[in-house]
Amino acid sequence: MKLEEYLNIENLNKHVAQGFVTARRHNTLPLTIYSYSRKTVLKSHWNYITRRTRGLIVADDGEIIARPYEKFFSYNDPQAIETHPATVRDIDANFGPPVITEKINGCLGIFWKYGVHWGVATKGSFHSPHAEWATKWLEDHIEHNGKLVFPEGYTPVFEIICQDIQPHVIHYEHDGLVLLNFIKIETGEELSQYQTAMYASTNKLAIPFVMDVPLDEALTLDKACYEGLVATYNAPGQPPYKLKIKFPTFLKNRKIFYEQQKLLRAESPEQSGRYKEILDKAIGLVYKALVLYTLRSEIAEFFNTPENQYYAPICFALLDSKDYKPIIKSMLEKEKSIVTQ
Repeated sequence: MKLEEYLNIENLNKHVAQGFVTARRHNTLPLTIYSYSRKTVLKSHWNYITRRTRGLIVADDGEIIARPYEKFFSYNDPQAIETHPATVRDIDANFGPPVITEKINGCLGIFWKYGVHWGVATKGSFHSPHAEWATKWLEDHIEHNGKLVFPEGYTPVFEIICQDIQPHVIHYEHDGLVLLNFIKIETGEELSQYQTAMYASTNKLAIPFVMDVPLDEALTLDKACYEGLVATYNAPGQPPYKLKIKFPTFLKNRKIFYEQQKLLRAESPEQSGRYKEILDKAIGLVYKALVLYTLRSEIAEFFNTPENQYYAPICFALLDSKDYKPIIKSMLEKEKSIVTQ
């Protein structure tokens, strides 16, 4: 499939020039990856072009090499009328029931192949830390499990879980690639869940779990150790309608997580050594508590166990988005006074 069959190239180039779409080259191959930019997200500039450029990989001759998911939104997102309750009810009535799968808290990985060359890109780069890590992970996987078997004419898409490169709100026991699905380059349609599971089994790859529940029930669910769900309404010969369902506990924990990350970035360079050791320990305990527990009473009990209680005041300050610095300084002063006695 040629790029001109998928997008208006003049309009695409206009979006690139205006900063709504990035166009990044491969370091050595005649390939370009197009992705909507941060400017698009901040200005909610979603349209025919920006929705379709979410890691679209194109060769210099115009051939589309990889076509990942188009941009899709969360339930009742003000940016997307198709996610509003009335519209979703109509779609569910006409297409239902949807396939409901786990929403994994990682980043999108796009498998591409050009001649003998291949790799895993993220939505905006061939060479980002996540892309390089994912490509190396897949190389190691092939070395241990044999050659990959993927359907011709489809783009495999993955969720990249690599918590050393980027901390996740949801903590996973293992890093790696999770196979999400295969997108047909010519039409945008996805393989059935059964076919995807068969390819995952053949290639010894993990896939998200599937929930056999109606949409109305999926919208009421909430589990502390998951980001949420994705509802997919498949339609032959065209891209499916997809909808994110993010769990309330995840949204609450994500807010806390982002505030903690801001605090970490705001720390002055001289605050290292024991200060950093105490803060890192407290942050680790908060992350673990948010994964394991939902109720504040359960979290408080965890913080106040004998092995954790020394860090409990900082943990509560982080949890409640309060200033933890005076607490650490007080702890350091007490530790210093004990040493000098």
